[in-house]
Amino acid sequence: MPKEKQPLTADQERFARMSAQGCSRAEIMKAIFGLELGVSPENEIHAADAKMCRWRKHPDFEPTWKDEVRSILYGCTSEAIQVIRKQMREKDDWLQNKAANDLLNYGKGQIYGDEERTVHVQIEGLPDIGSPDDQ
Repeated sequence: MPKEKQPLTADQERFARMSAQGCSRAEIMKAIFGLELGVSPENEIHAADAKMCRWRKHPDFEPTWKDEVRSILYGCTSEAIQVIRKQMREKDDWLQNKAANDLLNYGKGQIYGDEERTVHVQIEGLPDIGSPDDQ
């Protein structure tokens, strides 16, 4: 089976998820490769960097990364909504207005989905250009 068709290895998936979580290069180096920046040999650090660069090009990297981001967002959404609701009750008019706008923008997407982002094209009244026999 060609390499690009193989599923992510455990380390590759861990790398994709750690990247999505915002882990630093140093954290990833330590967790996946057991290397410490500034301590481990430079050639090993370079090899690990090159490997991570190749891993980012794997066809399953992006879907795994997005899956992790989605998971993080799901976990944070209810907390974020609570913060917005609290801000809406603040005495600061600007903060109330911003919170209300944020909630409306979020809610619009939740209620209407992608409907607002679709483009409908309707073609009417095509001209009669005739055919070569009409000439």
